[in-house]
Amino acid sequence: MRRTSHRQSFQNHILVGLTGCEYARFAPHLEPVSLPAGEVLVEAGGPIKHAYFLNSGMASVVATLSNGTTLEVGVIGREGVADVNALLGCKVNLNRVIVQVAMTAMRIRADVLMRLYQDSARELRETGNRYVQYRLNQVSQSALCNHAHEIEERLARWLLTTADTVGNDQFELTHEFLSQMLGARRSSVSLAAGTLANAGVIEYHRGRILVLKRPALEQLACECYLTLKRELATVNEN
Repeated sequence: MRRTSHRQSFQNHILVGLTGCEYARFAPHLEPVSLPAGEVLVEAGGPIKHAYFLNSGMASVVATLSNGTTLEVGVIGREGVADVNALLGCKVNLNRVIVQVAMTAMRIRADVLMRLYQDSARELRETGNRYVQYRLNQVSQSALCNHAHEIEERLARWLLTTADTVGNDQFELTHEFLSQMLGARRSSVSLAAGTLANAGVIEYHRGRILVLKRPALEQLACECYLTLKRELATVNEN
């Protein structure tokens, strides 16, 4: 982990809404950090020591089994905090939280965040509560999606969600990482990604993905993409 050398301007949607008084309370406890892809923020079953308000990049919430099977059940970008359990005062997280796309963030101790959040103004708590609701809906929609939709649909949804979250149609992801996030065999993900590339919808080379035809990708994606996109829009409402 590398600490940034200067104070970052807030890109995080929750922190942007801080009023003068709230900013004065939070600012002394916020530490700007840069984190590489693959960095584990919270280990499955581990203590929640810090929370991260993302300014850029993306983190994933990953459910894991003892045999190593993994499945992504949530994504976190500038709209929220990694992980939301810190807002709820939880001490331990059942799932792993990992940096999916290299990110910058404002880090704060989890116990300090909980104290400040509980004593914060109504507007900030309402924003936080809307985000908690979104994350709950995200988990339930992901469970339904993984049960009901084919790998090609889920891959298209996941690529669109990632592009939206990082604010860029180009990002770095390996087949191995994709298979872990989608809970599918690497060969299945490679085949699905190859189909999209051959159709000219995406470009995929050495772990770098470029979305070339977003409308076509949206047509291929399952309905869960638009469902969660509409839900996220309500979180970002002032």
